[in-house]
Amino acid sequence: MPEIRKASCLICSLQCGFVVEVDQGVPVRIDFDEESPLSRGSLCARGHYNLEILLHPKRFLAATVNRRRVPWSVAVTKMAGKMDEIKKNHGADALGVIVGTELSNEDYDAAVGFATHVLGTTSIGVAYDGNDYGLLTGGGIGDATPEDLDEADCFVLIGDVFWGHPTVSKRIIEARHKSRSNQIITINPYRSNTDWFADLHIEPPAGSEPLVLAGLLRAMNVQGSPSIDIEAAAAAGGMSKVGLERIATRLRSFQKVVVVVSSRLGDSTSGYLTGLLAAKLASAAGGKYAPLFRGGNAIGAYERVSSSRTAAEILSGVADKKIKGLLVFGPDLVQLYPGAVGPEDLESLEFLAASAIFENDTSKHSDVGLPQAVWTEFSGNYTPSFGFSTSLDACVKPQGDARSVGTMVADIAAEMGVGIPAGGATATHPELAVDVDAALGKLASAPGGGLELVESIHPLHRWDGTLTGRMSFPQAQNPYCEMWLSEEAADEAGIEQGSTVAISTGRGETRLITTVTDRMPPGLVAIPSYVPDARGLMVWSLNPSTKWFEVTSSDVKVVPED
Repeated sequence: MPEIRKASCLICSLQCGFVVEVDQGVPVRIDFDEESPLSRGSLCARGHYNLEILLHPKRFLAATVNRRRVPWSVAVTKMAGKMDEIKKNHGADALGVIVGTELSNEDYDAAVGFATHVLGTTSIGVAYDGNDYGLLTGGGIGDATPEDLDEADCFVLIGDVFWGHPTVSKRIIEARHKSRSNQIITINPYRSNTDWFADLHIEPPAGSEPLVLAGLLRAMNVQGSPSIDIEAAAAAGGMSKVGLERIATRLRSFQKVVVVVSSRLGDSTSGYLTGLLAAKLASAAGGKYAPLFRGGNAIGAYERVSSSRTAAEILSGVADKKIKGLLVFGPDLVQLYPGAVGPEDLESLEFLAASAIFENDTSKHSDVGLPQAVWTEFSGNYTPSFGFSTSLDACVKPQGDARSVGTMVADIAAEMGVGIPAGGATATHPELAVDVDAALGKLASAPGGGLELVESIHPLHRWDGTLTGRMSFPQAQNPYCEMWLSEEAADEAGIEQGSTVAISTGRGETRLITTVTDRMPPGLVAIPSYVPDARGLMVWSLNPSTKWFEVTSSDVKVVPED
């Protein structure tokens, strides 16, 4: 008889539960889990990919040395020898470790112990996507629970919450319709699917969401609120000072306000300010704060991996040739941070080892490739959004030589003759050197004009596309990559609906199919961030104040294809 085993999806921080039907050790079907604390049986399209990820014919299932398949023991011996060699010749700080955001809490503890006690390096960072790192450092992990969603009479939604994290939309919409007086207020630079359900949509320029939040705090007379001019904040939201003050007064009148932020691709200062001010707004309104992250276990990573050196700083060390050996567990750095690290940077390393579920643009350049198990193939604990924890047993055995990261580093440490201490330490994160008032003033005085790139959240794709880009359903349902352009901008450039255009920035050029839509304001172009060529149009640069990436665009041009 088939067995039914419980699992959770790690494609975003909601960690929606599902069940796997296993027949003689083989997963054959997934179904809804009505006991899942947050989703209560819901599962978005991305969540349904969990079965295909497990069974995908192109899984990376054998260790490699110089891209040739080898026994696991050979790969481990090679890694241990090179780590010892680099440590002896250049010192421990010439070694770096970068982990992804879909590992278990135990994996993070093991990776930190390996970096600290075996390698002796402080260079271990987490490869967060979007504004996850900024939101975490600015506003923390949040204090909202699933029950708070049911009890709320007002939601302030920042970003495209419903397409970024679809299963949470059901609870929010149901709570909104419990009473005619309940409201949804959205803050988003263009009209997304989330904004269709809004009673009020505030549309600031991209990256200027903190100005609106700061203005609301000032209008509510919150002690310690930023010294932003209320009129400037109101203007950023496309409204009058009186209009902003009315919203602030209205927020005070609700019994329970829940402020929800969906991480986006953009500059880290804006992400930090959004997290900081959204959390303050929730507190000022007597409500709760719910940040939603791109990384499935981004919270678990943040609570266990310190920020003495972030992944962005480690990659800067790779580019500067200060990092000689790099171990990457999970993420495809080339696709995740295009321009911040490239194949030539990875090739310049004395040694690179990378683990992955699928071979990717990082593992292709590695001296040692390690097959990484999917989260449903090993037991572990995870920390999702909304204040509950997830403890999972393995649904199936790992395929081939695939292993969890905790098992990998334990094997390497044993080969190096050093043990990893049991347990883990609480992570520390230094205060970021961000002058809030100055940063808000800079946003308020930013010049307008021209075109600017933002990402369009897609319900079928994960943010960077490294997993979902391989799945059959999005390839069948969404075979063409499209960008969104306003009707005004399309008319001005002579671009027709469905036509192919050349889109270029200071970083390069690619071609995309155009969707002309009234969703977009004239100054914005929304691109599919899950497409490497489109994602690579953005400029990724290290911000010393936030210790993370500024993701910006410059000299954007959109012209009909010749």
